[in-house]
Parts: sequence; structure tokens; C-alpha cells
Amino acid sequence: MSVQTPVSQVYSEVDIQKAISAIKNNEYRSIHKAALAFNVPIATLQGRMSGRKSRATAHETQQVLSAAEEKTLSRWITRLTRTGFPASSALAIEIAEEIRRGRV
Repeated sequence: MSVQTPVSQVYSEVDIQKAISAIKNNEYRSIHKAALAFNVPIATLQGRMSGRKSRATAHETQQVLSAAEEKTLSRWITRLTRTGFPASSALAIEIAEEIRRGRV
């Protein structure tokens, strides 16, 4: 007899936000039913409904670059790659430092 391991759920922040919206719009009467419908963990949805932040949002203050700064870095790297200049890791670090130094 073999023991089956639980399959990890695949969900995104978008799924969680849709479930929260559905609950707030009274499409689902319980968090449990909304969690099942949107295939998100019940505990995660309960936490978010009680005001808990996502992991990425909660730890943003501990990061070197903010989310907006990361997006700027990503656009720089994409622009360089499109023009035929692939960004090395050293160049990406240098650009990130410039972005960080440019904070107001």
C-alpha cells in the first residue's frame, strides 16, 4: 500500500484577489466556499480577509529595491536586450545601484 502525498496547489495573487472580491460582492456566503471555487488555500484566504498582507508585500521594506524600482530595472534590462545588448549580471547590478541612488 502506498501513501499518497498531497498535491501542492497552484494559485496566484490574482486568484486570491478574485476570491476576496467575490466574497465582498456576496457571490459566496463563506470563505470556505470561495476558497474551493477559486482553488486557493482556506487559511490564506482567511488571513487576507482579516487584513494579513501577502508575503511579497509584507517583506518589501526588507528589500534593496522597492517594487516600483524593480519594475524600472526590468524595463531597462528589457530595453537593452531588445536593442541587441544583453545585460550582464554586473551591468544589472550597476543599473540597480543607480536606481537606488536616485531615490528622493
